[in-house]
Amino acid sequence: MIRFFKEIYLTAFSILFKIPGKNTKVKITGAVTLITLIEWLILAGIASWIDIFIGIRFLLSDSNSVISSKLIVVVLFLALGSVNNRILVTRGHGIKFEREFNNLKKFRKNLLIASCVMLSLTAIAFFICSRLAYRHFFQINS
Repeated sequence: MIRFFKEIYLTAFSILFKIPGKNTKVKITGAVTLITLIEWLILAGIASWIDIFIGIRFLLSDSNSVISSKLIVVVLFLALGSVNNRILVTRGHGIKFEREFNNLKKFRKNLLIASCVMLSLTAIAFFICSRLAYRHFFQINS
């Protein structure tokens, strides 16, 4: 099961890397950024539910503290992006899988692509539902 999720992760990189364009560095950066965004949506949804279960606005608070929550969000997003860049590009796992992706059996390739799309759509839906529940729980109007 872990291998399958690993292959879905690498498939996302392969799909996004194959988007037409001439500049390889821009394609790699875009692929890593979009993967990081999907992961971030999942983590933000989880953070919303943690705040709801705790019953206080802690992880996602908008308080005027010394360090703004928006700054923390940006720093954590960049850190997550750096981890993805290290795994996919620096260590070469994403590049290697992208080269092998065309040689996969048609059924396996289609299964991975469909799973990647479904996981991405599920992450987006989870984030939206989590934020709606968060806003309802804390009665935030805007």
